[in-house]
Amino acid sequence: MIRIVTLGPFDDTDIASLSRTLYQAFGLGTEFAGEKPLPASAETDDGRYDAEKLVREAQSPRLIADDKVLFLTGEALALPPGPLGEPPAWGYAQQGGARAVVSVKRLPARGVSEASIEAWRRRLAREAIHFVGHLWELHHCYDGRCAMHPSWSPNLAANPDADLCNFCREKSERKVRLAKT
Repeated sequence: MIRIVTLGPFDDTDIASLSRTLYQAFGLGTEFAGEKPLPASAETDDGRYDAEKLVREAQSPRLIADDKVLFLTGEALALPPGPLGEPPAWGYAQQGGARAVVSVKRLPARGVSEASIEAWRRRLAREAIHFVGHLWELHHCYDGRCAMHPSWSPNLAANPDADLCNFCREKSERKVRLAKT
């Protein structure tokens, strides 16, 4: 089961759309598990939220066995600097773990037209699939059309697909089938 938890206000229809898309991508039940407060301890001096700390400390619903929780936030996220400096943060996932977060802060504006709302929802779905994929131990993919292709890549299309490539889909299906429940 994938449980979606919002850390701030989100439109119900956006959550319902994301829930359907995650179900299609992973073949797992997906449900909205409510809104929780942002953990104040994860806020950094510059007003962003430490993504690793947020994932670790945010309140989650009760999870059993192989449940996954996806937190959604509108706040900017920060990740620890690597050898090339601080990476841009669309989200963070505990690789092979149970918790991930996606921020909509870096997504293009949602807009008000049906087309801009659908484009925004596709991009949110792509990021959610990407980080939930990390929870199922998927790694970054070289295929620029795959949702597991990194968001920071210069090869990412302006309006990327929200689908897994065949290789990543098969790998995720194997992981899901081998899960405990």
